[in-house]
Amino acid sequence: MSANTPRSLFTTQNREARGVGGYAPTFSLAPDLIIGSTISNANTLSAAVDTNFFAFCAGSTVILAAVNARLALDQRFFNAKPDASPSQITPSYYNPGTPTRASANRSYITSLPRDEVASGGVASAERNVDPSSRVKSAHRSRTLTCVALSPSGRLIAVGEVGFRPRVLIFSTASDARTDTPLACLTEHTFGVKALAFSRDSRWLCSLGDLHDGGFFLWSINTKTGALRLDSSNRCTTADAIAWMGTSVVSIGTRHVKIWRLEQPTSASKVRRGLDNVNDGLPASPAPKTFAGRNCLLGPLKDATFTSVAAISDDRAVLGTQEGVVCLLDDANRTQRLYQVGQTDYFITCITVDRSSGTVWLGGNGLEAEALPLDALLTMEDQLASAQEQNGVGTRIDRKKENWPRIMAICCVDHRIIAVDSNRTLRIYDVESTSSDPSDVPKIRTVQQLPAPASPILGVVVLSKPNKTRSDFLTYSKNGDIFHWLWDGSCSSQVLVQLDHPLALGSQGCNELRVVREASLNSVLLAGDKAGLVHLLDTSGEVQTVAKVHDGEVYDLAVHELAGNESLVASCGRDKIIQIFRLADNDLPLQQSLINEHGGPIRRLEFADNGSVLTSMSPDRTIVIHQKVRRPDSSVAFVSTKVINLQATPLAMSLLPAAASNLLVSATDRCIRKISFIEGRVTHTIKMADQLHGEAGVTSRLAVGDLGQQILSPHVIAGFSSTDRSIRLYNAETGSLLAMEFGQPAVSDLAFGKAPKLNGEVVNKIISTGADGTIVIWSILTRSQSNDFKHDMLRDNDASRIRPPSGPSPLRRVLSKAEIAQYQKSLDNQKGDTPHSSMNLSPSLPGRKTWNTAVSGSSEIFDRGLPKTIYCPNASADVCFHGSQIKHASPPPCPKLSLQSRSRRSSSDEPQRDISVHRERDINTTAEQLLCIVQNFRRQLKISKNNLSMDTAQTLRVELYSTLRSLTQETSRSGPHGEEIIGDESFDDFLTRMVDNRLALRLHINNQANLTEGSRHFDAITSNRGSAH
Repeated sequence: MSANTPRSLFTTQNREARGVGGYAPTFSLAPDLIIGSTISNANTLSAAVDTNFFAFCAGSTVILAAVNARLALDQRFFNAKPDASPSQITPSYYNPGTPTRASANRSYITSLPRDEVASGGVASAERNVDPSSRVKSAHRSRTLTCVALSPSGRLIAVGEVGFRPRVLIFSTASDARTDTPLACLTEHTFGVKALAFSRDSRWLCSLGDLHDGGFFLWSINTKTGALRLDSSNRCTTADAIAWMGTSVVSIGTRHVKIWRLEQPTSASKVRRGLDNVNDGLPASPAPKTFAGRNCLLGPLKDATFTSVAAISDDRAVLGTQEGVVCLLDDANRTQRLYQVGQTDYFITCITVDRSSGTVWLGGNGLEAEALPLDALLTMEDQLASAQEQNGVGTRIDRKKENWPRIMAICCVDHRIIAVDSNRTLRIYDVESTSSDPSDVPKIRTVQQLPAPASPILGVVVLSKPNKTRSDFLTYSKNGDIFHWLWDGSCSSQVLVQLDHPLALGSQGCNELRVVREASLNSVLLAGDKAGLVHLLDTSGEVQTVAKVHDGEVYDLAVHELAGNESLVASCGRDKIIQIFRLADNDLPLQQSLINEHGGPIRRLEFADNGSVLTSMSPDRTIVIHQKVRRPDSSVAFVSTKVINLQATPLAMSLLPAAASNLLVSATDRCIRKISFIEGRVTHTIKMADQLHGEAGVTSRLAVGDLGQQILSPHVIAGFSSTDRSIRLYNAETGSLLAMEFGQPAVSDLAFGKAPKLNGEVVNKIISTGADGTIVIWSILTRSQSNDFKHDMLRDNDASRIRPPSGPSPLRRVLSKAEIAQYQKSLDNQKGDTPHSSMNLSPSLPGRKTWNTAVSGSSEIFDRGLPKTIYCPNASADVCFHGSQIKHASPPPCPKLSLQSRSRRSSSDEPQRDISVHRERDINTTAEQLLCIVQNFRRQLKISKNNLSMDTAQTLRVELYSTLRSLTQETSRSGPHGEEIIGDESFDDFLTRMVDNRLALRLHINNQANLTEGSRHFDAITSNRGSAH
């Protein structure tokens, strides 16, 4: 990319649609906008001297940006998946076992360029993929720690964190793929700290982390972009590097060193060596030693050098943590270090604006300080070297430090780009006050692009219209709430005051945990770590603060009612669900649900127009609560179903159009669909791709509606913590639709619809990261691909310490009599509500033991509900569960069933009066049994298959036992309990059956006696014949 590259470079985002195998995918995920960054030092921001572009890190994505006429950023994103195949192979000398090209058994889903999606093409680099290969969880997306943009703007180099990191080289050409690196360097072992291109873009220097210590010099082929390891050495004390002509300056704690590039004897050798790079694939030849020489620091021997910038081929400006500005002079290889200035603040970064002849220092609050370059060079002639000076001041007054301060700075197109410690990107215009070049220019802030400074916990898509006129909001643990528009601009910012102290034994300070919107009341509800719920208006003013939990608040759920009222439910670590009624900026408590779960309650969801409340806990249970109403119009929620899962649930979401279905993801890498009406798991989806079979643990979950774009409009967006990818699945079939990388730690996901200028609506996915970044993803179809624009306690004794005095949490627990009244009201409403067929549990679930092993069954029903009835050779339509037909399954052992029933009856649950439910349940079971027997008799008449003798004999025994039990039950009910079988009573039927059995037994005995008599007569006759 040359200096005259048009800004239209950013109008076409050349991202690739990631599908399955060689199949051209129907959908793809593409990052539309990234808000925020992970800039923490000068190594994570870089600018191209000859262009108007700059690059910075945002998670595992590097952003190439330019300031447009509207003073906004045009962005282009470069991100390589964990096993990306580079275009140029760079053999490794120190780590020869590290593959430089993705092998088949490490291949992820096939990536297709957008120009090949429409034509159904297949990427040539991914054609031969082993179907039996599986993705290894160790190969996951990694955070970028440094970035370097070549002076010509044609190349971007980024370094990763962690074990065996990669240095990725991308081409910025408009037709280059943004997810395929040009080269991949794997010489480093424990992280990459800094990168730097030479002034002519023909050399790249990489510095490893403290535990790595690698210092490598790479030669770049300017024609093909291939790289070769030229020189290497070790350097463990450096923190930053910069090119100064043909030398490299490294700085750090008590460290300033100049590394010199070995000059070849002639230019032809250089050209021949560069052109022959990567002609074949042999191992790299042994690299040369990268020679370096330390500078004498003198009085600065204890200084910590933090930043460096070259001002010429033999001079550079250095800044220290102690506020000293130094000039490094390497003319004639003298390596002399001068002190040219003293500031009263921490110097964090330095940049040089050669067009205006100014050196800009960052660290003094939010304003960069300018030093005239001519004055620095003139001062060199007047000062002695730092080694000859006496008493150089290296201490600064910490009271004069301003916070926040600038962390990274660069000069682009006569503007200053700076990012402060709050991660706000500021754009300054440079203004010259006079024509005298010795005068210091002034800067003026022309644009501020705010971003969250602390980890983002969640995102909420706002309803329209709202008073803030924003599209969605994000909240962070430090109390910041940002309102955003779809174009990335921040409409407003609210700060929740978290000054309430935590209870004794709790570590840390108070933090924000969850934020929800009550659009009907135009307020926000915020829960914190201290157990408080804050009621805020749109301007951030606190209306009400209530102490609702003893521990931190994990989740809030809001259901809007008529008349500017809303139901609000909260859950927390104290295993209690609180239900409030929100009206007139007040939160009166309505009910407290206790002993619902054995562990902390993580998630709450209102469903079915507020008539159902579901709760999720890591104790592997999902509890369904039904709303009941008394004649006095008071309402309460009663537990009706307890669903046990095979694995610990992680996330929960409702299907948008199916109010009776709930999706729950768990640690077994499955997503389960739960029906409120049936009270069981109806479907299980394995979150895997069809080619490799690798499933991911979905730690974040969101469900959206794509309308008519697919046969099943519901899609599932999930974040897989296994490989740190964002995946899109079909909610009905579980098939993988798209997968993308770029955000290594996603904290929340949400679906949204962004309007376009022509009135159409575009589906969006918003993902928030623990690194403070927000990514807006576009869901593209094949037709859209071508025109897309681009608490832990300290010890066991801590729990026995009495907490400090303060407001106690509110509680309103309903008594048994009140619950009985609500249950009677619910019985009277039978048939009036969609869930009237659901039977209430005879008793609430008892308190469980945390981390107790759970039964292997994925669906457990209460004792009062009918169990599944098994019919051995009947068809699928004669096996019922409740009122729903289901496929037959092998019958459980009757002895085990009785034992499990006895164990449940002998538990410590409170005994309740269940006579009302028992009669209703036994009648329901009898009706179902009657239907099954009638269907079975009908099947016997029309079935062409013969019934096995074993099954028939077992069925006779079970029917006879059932008749005996029925006789005993009807005999206790008196004369009116006698039943008629056919045209005779049951007693007559039993008498006749006994008579028939006796007659049959007599007939058998007579036959046996006749047979024995006949044998005796034959024996006597034969004896007489032998005697004669």
